[in-house]
Amino acid sequence: MPYLGQGRALSVTAAQNQSFQVSTPFLNLASTSFTIEAWIYSTIVTGDNGVMGQCQCTSCSNQCFFFLIRSSKLYVGFTLNDINGLTTMTVNTWYHVAFVYNSVTKQQILYLNGVQDNIKSSSSAYQGTNGTFTIGSAKYYPSTTFFNGYIDNVKIETLAKSATEILTAASLIAYYSFDSPNPTYDNGPNGLNGSSINAGIVTGRVNQGIQFTGSSSYFQAYGFYQAGYGVNSNKPFSISMWISTSSYSSCAFVQMSTAYNGGSCFNMLGIWSYTGNAAQLVAQGYAWPAIYGPSITLNTWTHVSWTFSLTNGYRLYVNGVYFGTTGYYSYSGTSGVINWLQIGYSFTCSGNYISNAAFQGIIDEIYVHNREITATEVYTFANP
Repeated sequence: MPYLGQGRALSVTAAQNQSFQVSTPFLNLASTSFTIEAWIYSTIVTGDNGVMGQCQCTSCSNQCFFFLIRSSKLYVGFTLNDINGLTTMTVNTWYHVAFVYNSVTKQQILYLNGVQDNIKSSSSAYQGTNGTFTIGSAKYYPSTTFFNGYIDNVKIETLAKSATEILTAASLIAYYSFDSPNPTYDNGPNGLNGSSINAGIVTGRVNQGIQFTGSSSYFQAYGFYQAGYGVNSNKPFSISMWISTSSYSSCAFVQMSTAYNGGSCFNMLGIWSYTGNAAQLVAQGYAWPAIYGPSITLNTWTHVSWTFSLTNGYRLYVNGVYFGTTGYYSYSGTSGVINWLQIGYSFTCSGNYISNAAFQGIIDEIYVHNREITATEVYTFANP
């Protein structure tokens, strides 16, 4: 059960003392800056639950690194030199967790879902010079504590990542630039590489883009846990891109589906044309709240961002400027599975406002986030 649709996650059970161990090569984190990140899904958050660790001496100051969930909050340290998280965590929920030690500023920093959860200054460096690195368990003073649940995408780097880098790792689901030499690859942190069907790579808004020419021309990628029609209801998301249409025809250019060949699906972004001589953007949320956007011009680049949060509902931005909102909106229906993303059109979906027809034109610079991006971020995407 990975956080993402691609690959697998580590499944561990505390009652069976399960963990993954890295003894060779030795992961040397002593006397240096480092960052550790992971996605975790815990079925127990009470008591002590060891996420990962490395220990030379359990009772010696700064010689035993531990990363725990303790009493529903993160707890990380080097033995007698530790930091507590401030946010209460819940069971059966995916979290992105990160710990940064900055040897220059002497700071320990905890992040939960890309947001700083606590910071400690005047912290001595970790001094452990031997010990197996464990994932799914951690030594805490004399005993070893184990994790119950899933751990995915563990990353260990000997540098102090910035808050912006941590937020990107936690919230950017995928980024498709459509640039050579691998135009269908995901350039974000998760490797959700896609495939193009009867679509070409041409000059785009930024470097190269992908061109669609008809009903059998589209781009498809898998692994979207939280993006408008995902596993859980009312979860925030954002999708942003550049489009340049070559036809004033009603069509869909973004849709989500439960299967590679359709299944249950819905159209998210499209173009509406009443006369065939003019067209406007239309954005549609799950259970059919919709916003009709401004008119668009043939063969002209337009930047579109469509965001959702339970507080603000759906919001549409065009060319970096806020256009409109549904206001507060809540939905309970979801697909219940990790989803497929289609760009350019692919399947006939149920839906009231966006036509089941193919997009003709070029699309570029697609960003998908698992949060509602800010107006400032939208403006930045629209002004590369």
